[in-house]
Amino acid sequence: MNYLIQNSPYPVHVLPAMLRDFADRVVAATQSSYEMVVPVMLAGMSAAVQGVADVKTPYGEIMPTSLFSFVIAKSGDRKSSILKKVMKGFEDFERGNISEHVFPGWENQELIHHQFLIEDATSKGVIEIFKEGASSLFYALDEAALIFNKLDMPYFCKRFDGSAINEVSRTQGATRLLDRRVALCMLTQDVTFERFFSKKGDLLVESGLMPRMLISQASAQIRINRWNPISVNEEHLEGHAFHQRVRDLMRKYAKELENTEISREIVCFEQGSYELWEQYVQNVDFVLSHHGEWEEIRAFMRRSGELVIRIAAVLQYFTDPVNKIQPWAVQSSIEMVRWHLHEAKRIFGEEALEVKIKKDVDLLLKYILGRYQRTGDKYINKGELLRYGPKSLRKSDVLDIAIRNLFSMGKLQILKYGRKEVIYINENYHGGAENYLNNKIEVNW
Repeated sequence: MNYLIQNSPYPVHVLPAMLRDFADRVVAATQSSYEMVVPVMLAGMSAAVQGVADVKTPYGEIMPTSLFSFVIAKSGDRKSSILKKVMKGFEDFERGNISEHVFPGWENQELIHHQFLIEDATSKGVIEIFKEGASSLFYALDEAALIFNKLDMPYFCKRFDGSAINEVSRTQGATRLLDRRVALCMLTQDVTFERFFSKKGDLLVESGLMPRMLISQASAQIRINRWNPISVNEEHLEGHAFHQRVRDLMRKYAKELENTEISREIVCFEQGSYELWEQYVQNVDFVLSHHGEWEEIRAFMRRSGELVIRIAAVLQYFTDPVNKIQPWAVQSSIEMVRWHLHEAKRIFGEEALEVKIKKDVDLLLKYILGRYQRTGDKYINKGELLRYGPKSLRKSDVLDIAIRNLFSMGKLQILKYGRKEVIYINENYHGGAENYLNNKIEVNW
């Protein structure tokens, strides 16, 4: 996985006011980042919508509104806390706490409910829940390591596509289930993901599972709102319009469970929305044809048109449940999908030259300062670096670029004695070596 550098902020400005307010409050309450919070919100919103509405694509196909999100973060970055803040309405449904009020003075009508949130389960276990009457489920994992070792990629691809479930077993006989829906939100530590990706990364992409996902890698270095001034009352957060809307949609889903046949509303595109989407797809074709650097994530690019459709349908139906997707929802969806594509390129694409240089510069600086701390000698011969320095820097041209960058940053000086070069730590900088090595000062990545 590529070396993490600062990415662009999540485009929260495209969210409708209610969703932006909820995102602001969750970021403030958890002291996290929008790069973590918004993808979790999108997956949760799709889980609420998928049980009651499908979307008709501009090319005539009916598809689920389900979304899969995948957030990579460091340990302690509040993954569990964020997921808990988004899940409140679904937990109320599981407990049967969303009964419908019929008339004043009458008792509430008890609605059907079932297990909805899945943390760790086999595909057979989930199928049993479906067979018992459920038609919609939400995999909500604050530590995806729980299922990494047994991740059934073809199974999840089929659930994303809303494919029929066809199974035959010796004990249960034949099972055929249609129109079941699954949303997925996976959060995991960066080290866990890197370990898994190093073993099965190619399969993760080639199976089609990862290109179906909204990828995000959050880091403390990009938390531009780290100290959010919003005062958050936990009670008020639980009563937020976001949770009220989830409860409304789950109440509607519970009423649909009373029917013998699964019935969902079909959300379509307005003409103006269709034109925006068509223009986006044409832009994708143009970029793939004329900008070779995007070819490395071709699978993600090709899937992005479908993701625009699904996000637009979710945004529209969650905030304003009409059966026509309006242009604002498509435009907002395009902005978010583009951001996630840049994330996919940054994480899964070939390492850009400027990223590699940053990596080499940081590695060389760390080596030189470590040597200075051990020996007290601030002078070092370039030949010594070529023989004993970091392995990735033992090529003269690569080492020269790293040295010149540190020189331009004012951290090193270069002396020449004939054909030999000696470098030494700048007089104004070498006193910071100990702090750097003890992580007491921030280093520009």
